[in-house]
Amino acid sequence: MAFAAIHPEAGRIDATLPDLGCGLTWSAVHRIRPRVALRCPECGHGVHAKVSARGLRYFAHDPGRLTGCAWLNESLEHHLLKLELATAVRAADWHAELEVRSPDGSWRADVLASSHDGTRRIAWEAQLSPITIEEIQERTERYRAAGVGVCWVSPAAQAPWMGHVPSIRVREPTQGRPWTVVEGPSAFDFDRGAWGAVDALELTAFVRWVSRGQLVVHEVRPRYRRVWFAADDLYRRRRLVWTSSPHIDSETRHEAMRQRQEARKRQREEQQRQAERQAEAEAEARRKDEQRQREIRAAEEAARRDEQLRRWAAEAEQARQRREVEEQQRQAQQRAAEQQRLRQEQDERLAADRWWGELSAEQLYEFREAVADPLWKTHAARPEFDAQGPTPDRAYGIAIRIRQRLHGVLRPSPASLHRLPPAVPVYVRNGREAQQLAATGAIDPTRIVHFNLPDHEQMSLI
Repeated sequence: MAFAAIHPEAGRIDATLPDLGCGLTWSAVHRIRPRVALRCPECGHGVHAKVSARGLRYFAHDPGRLTGCAWLNESLEHHLLKLELATAVRAADWHAELEVRSPDGSWRADVLASSHDGTRRIAWEAQLSPITIEEIQERTERYRAAGVGVCWVSPAAQAPWMGHVPSIRVREPTQGRPWTVVEGPSAFDFDRGAWGAVDALELTAFVRWVSRGQLVVHEVRPRYRRVWFAADDLYRRRRLVWTSSPHIDSETRHEAMRQRQEARKRQREEQQRQAERQAEAEAEARRKDEQRQREIRAAEEAARRDEQLRRWAAEAEQARQRREVEEQQRQAQQRAAEQQRLRQEQDERLAADRWWGELSAEQLYEFREAVADPLWKTHAARPEFDAQGPTPDRAYGIAIRIRQRLHGVLRPSPASLHRLPPAVPVYVRNGREAQQLAATGAIDPTRIVHFNLPDHEQMSLI
């Protein structure tokens, strides 16, 4: 499958162009008798014009083709990406040729874009197959030596050579969105002093800006090569990025500012060292003077020392006695608080036992089914009720989980509402129970969901 062919009279023709790039119509080569002797530009074997079920025009090899033709090994995904790149180049008002080989055979561009005045050429390479960084850098150097710019385009989720050569990652159209560039362009944040990746840029806009020179390949300064990817919440090292001149200038200005700051820092450090040396000399002089003064005062201090030590010992004993009294008071307060806590927990457990003692197993089953049914309809997932039953950390209610996440609490005890997790809804059997919970004043009534279940078991007829 190929988009280009050699016409015996018109020369190279392009199936993606309305006039095939030479003033011919598609009908002049498609299903015409006698058949036009078209040849493959890559291997020279005969080809014929075809149209896919989706209306895609292309050239297919005749039977008996050579297995070594490079175009035979390209996937449909590769061809479609090349076509999208060519369309974007033409939308940018540049000339686009598909599958162009250099005269010396050193390179073959998937899409060769040329400005109308012929002063600029850019090769757009759809790179889907695995390739090493060394190989892709070598191929990029061949383009550079030929005076041809290049941009490598990958639709893969990851490409190890991103940032080592001029490159972008793209995402196929989804949910009505066109082809999108998700990695490659970057903007410099002067305040953060870092490059940040720009994603969700339409491919056509990216190609247009590159064609107009609004976006260029920039080799990031070594200090700034950790590029922030907000969508992934992480940094990745990138040597090359696509960006605009203002952002390059921002990086340059930030580096100049940083160097000025470092120079000022070095100057401050040198001044500080000089001040420290001067301070050390002055301190040494003071030390000698103070040593003389100490020797004079030593005799006076010796006389006062014993008296001072006696006073300190008395003060220390008084302080010890105060601490002992304070510790006893603190322990008494702790014991009282612990007894109060235990009494409160016991009261709450008894209240919870009475609260749950009002329900029979059948009523509990009925209640759980009443809660599960609307949750199943709303969340399309079966809620799970904690097998441990009522627990203190759920205010002696039963935890309700949906997809292993806490959704709500089933029938918490009115005496333990202060233990409820914040914000989660609370389910009770009926309006009476809802009023009991609301009357405590410990819960927002809007969090309470109640059903119209009877307080007593329904009698069934046998």
